[in-house]
Amino acid sequence: MPRTPPWILAAATLAGACATPPAERPEAPAEVTAVTRPDRPGLVEGPVVLVHAGQGSPAAWSDGAVRGAEAGFDALGGGASALAAAQAAVRVLEDDPRFNAGRGANLRLDGRVIECDAAVMDDAGRFGAVAGVDGVRHPVELAARILGTPHLLVAGAGANALAVRLGLERARLATDRARRKLVRAYRALFEGLPPGDPWAGFDWRAHWNFDTPPPATFEQARAQIDAAAAAAVAPAARDTVGAVVRTADGRFAAALSTGGTTLALRGRVGDVPQRGAGLFAGPFGAVAATGRGEAIVRERVAAAVYDNLAAGMPARVAIRRAIDGIRPVEGVGVIAVSRYDHGAVATSQMAWAARGEFGTVRADEYVERW
Repeated sequence: MPRTPPWILAAATLAGACATPPAERPEAPAEVTAVTRPDRPGLVEGPVVLVHAGQGSPAAWSDGAVRGAEAGFDALGGGASALAAAQAAVRVLEDDPRFNAGRGANLRLDGRVIECDAAVMDDAGRFGAVAGVDGVRHPVELAARILGTPHLLVAGAGANALAVRLGLERARLATDRARRKLVRAYRALFEGLPPGDPWAGFDWRAHWNFDTPPPATFEQARAQIDAAAAAAVAPAARDTVGAVVRTADGRFAAALSTGGTTLALRGRVGDVPQRGAGLFAGPFGAVAATGRGEAIVRERVAAAVYDNLAAGMPARVAIRRAIDGIRPVEGVGVIAVSRYDHGAVATSQMAWAARGEFGTVRADEYVERW
């Protein structure tokens, strides 16, 4: 039987999830059993932590996702909540400079500005997010601290000031990898973007809102990036990183963190801190998306996947139904965990890993068989 590359349909399903649960398995609440399959009422197949390292991240980088999943699973073993486990998983990826979050955050067009977003949500409906953050080692931790305020989202200078007030660890977030990525983005801008790209034909110079003037040529852009790196007074990937968690007793949570997109105006906010766009969690499961933020917001991807899980769809089907309206040029990846299974689906390569009582499954080793 032919082998399908994991980035064509990177999905994992718990072994035995289609079997009728043992008679002694506890019943789920009525509000759950009312919409789920009658042959599997309230089935929970143990704790699971599923992590993605961003749409477009090479499957070979799944070692980073494995470390995140292991950290989250270990946290569950120590009695942590689903929300705390999701944060633990994402923190690991924020410290990995290969990924576009925390230390690996993207630079904006001027080669200086960094604007990180992060969000968390649990199955009780609690949601906290931050946007436009710089200099915070773990933006996901700041997002979790928003849960203790009357707000859902805190952005920009206010979010940065709050991080300082709360004593959260600081770190420089610009890496050489981020600078090389910005150089590649400028080359594409000056040499021509593929048809259908939102920046193709966009007059970005007319909308330039940075403190420095826009570059007139690719060579000038590269020189400005080099100058910004040389002027950095202190140690100041691919895409969003995220985690979804199910506990042994069927509680759910999701967490996301991102350095945003390189081709972006100052102040641009993507899908991550928008409830129901980048992530969603409830009593039927948890969802975390990655990819072109504007497309994810437009299709309200995470909420759509969650609604499909609530209707009883398997995780893979729930994801694929929800992303049908996203064009291949936009790109998207989604991970989800339900009461019955979990799945990861992306339109390109995507590093991911799952950890549960079944062991560890990772994108660069998993192959779905049809």
